[in-house]
This record gives sequence, C-alpha cells and structure tokens, in this order.
Amino acid sequence: MVQFWLKTVTAFAVKPSPLVAFVTVIVIGVVGFYSLHFPFHSAASIDASRFSHVFLSSSSNATISNYLRALTVHPHLAGTKAASVTARYVLNHFTGLGLRAHTARHSALLSYPLRSSLAAHFSDGSSLEFRLGEGEGDEEVVAPYHAYSPSGSAWAAAVFVNYGREEDFRLLAAAGVRVAGCVAVARNGGGLGRGAVVEAAERHGAAAAVVFGDDTWPRGFERGHVMRGGIGDPLSPGWGGEDGGESLSLDDSKVLKRFPKIPSMPLSAEAAERILVSLGGAPLPLDWRGTLKSSKVRNVGPGPTMLNFTYQVASSSNFVLFAQILVHACM
Repeated sequence: MVQFWLKTVTAFAVKPSPLVAFVTVIVIGVVGFYSLHFPFHSAASIDASRFSHVFLSSSSNATISNYLRALTVHPHLAGTKAASVTARYVLNHFTGLGLRAHTARHSALLSYPLRSSLAAHFSDGSSLEFRLGEGEGDEEVVAPYHAYSPSGSAWAAAVFVNYGREEDFRLLAAAGVRVAGCVAVARNGGGLGRGAVVEAAERHGAAAAVVFGDDTWPRGFERGHVMRGGIGDPLSPGWGGEDGGESLSLDDSKVLKRFPKIPSMPLSAEAAERILVSLGGAPLPLDWRGTLKSSKVRNVGPGPTMLNFTYQVASSSNFVLFAQILVHACM
C-alpha cells in the first residue's frame, strides 16, 4: 500500500488535476474515517477474542489445580486405554465450555515392555537382583523401559563410560579399557540424549547399555525413547499418520536405521552406584571426578562385576501399532 500511494502521488505531481485531487482527498477521508471508527475484524480475531474470554472466565488457581490433578493422577501411556480416557476427558471439558471440538485418529509405531531384569554378580560371589521400578504393587505404573529398544539379553562385564561421549570413549581407549562385548553403564548429561548414548555404545561394540540419572531422586527411573534422529512417528516422520494416510513400512531402510541394534534400559542412580563402586580395572579419569557426585567410585572396569541383562518387548514383531486419539479444539 505504501509503495502504491507513493507512485500515485508521483504521477499526480507531474500534472495535477483539480477534479482528480478533490476526488482523491474525499476517498482518502472516507477510507480513513471507516478505518478508525469501524476496524475490520477477521473471523480468526473474533475466535481468538472469544477463546481468550472463555479461558479467562473459566480459569482460576482452583480450576487449574483440579485440571492438573485430573490429568496426572493416573498414568496414561500413549496408545493405552488410559490415554483414550484422558483424551475423552479433555474433549468433554472443551465441549462443556462451548468450544467446538473433535477427535482425530492417528496411527503410530510404539513399543511396550513385556519383561526386564538386571542382576549384578560381584567378585566375592554375592549377587543382587535390582528392582526395576519405583513402587511396589502399583499395576498402573509402567515399568521403566526405553521405547524402541530391541529385545535382547547379555551376560557380560560392566564398564563405566561416563556420559557416553566420543571424548569419554577416547579416554577409555587411552587407558586400555575395552568396551566391546561389555554392558555399558552411562549417566545422563554431557549434552547427549539417551538415544545418542545408546548409539555410541553400539558403535563401540557394547552388548547392551544402561543409562542412569542423577541422584536428585536416587530410586527414580527416567523413561524415554532411544530412537535416532527425526521427529514424531518413525513410520510417518514429520507428517503424522492419520488412519488410511501415507506411511512407511516397518522394513523400510529409513525406518530401521532409526532403531538401535543393542538393547538398553534406564537405571536408578542408587542401583548404578552399587555397580560402579564394585568395579575394578582402570582408574576413574580425573576429568570425570569433578562432575560425578559419588566419591566412592574409583574405577571404570571392565568388571570384575558381571551383569545379567534381559529385556523383552511386548510384541513378537518388536513394535506395536496403536491408534491414538488426539483432541482438536476450535471456536
């Protein structure tokens, strides 16, 4: 608009006409009057205004607290019945506020744990079966697992790989520590996601990997996935798999390369320390001591502690397709 009117003014300046100038002034005046007194409201701006009104009129500390409790009081792992119930709760809440809302079904590829176990066998002949979970008797709580980890088992020496970064593996190699064939014990942090940690362990020949968090909650487990690269569903990366829509096949090379080849699982900081303090072998590198909260860890292994690692996915084909209900709301 600015460029248009500049050109128009320039054209008038060449040879102005009183009649044209008069009409132009009248048009500008009328447009300016209506622009100031009757501003244009698009449908989107009206909807946004109404949504803001609904949100502000129905929100308070009490209602937000109630919503948060209702959405978090029970686990609702994606693709399960509990997730569908949660989606229905949100849908009913939106429609109850007078919003137009609907659900859409999307197919996605996820894995679920069937069983897992981890036991440490120490050099003095004793052994310890670790409890892989935070509570006892709560069937709703999903067992700690790494989504997209393949099934597998290993009986091998434990070796501490710090954050699982390339510089960590270089330090181990310089100390003569062999990771190949061992169960790599890694900790979260160092700028790497758990998927990258497992991928590095696989690249250096580890038979399996366990990843533990810090000791803020010593008995807690950090759940998550170990899929490599990309976003969203591996069968429909970046576009989402609506029912009947386009998707890749499970044996597609682009899909398979996103999954690790070695099994892995999360581990609590408490369990990890029991393993790490029992290791012999090469001494802990100086660079690692400053960031490791436990002062009892002295060596990195491998061994003499042996780990008996087992993880099984809940599907014979390793991964399970599920239909996830997503809620969409508009005005």
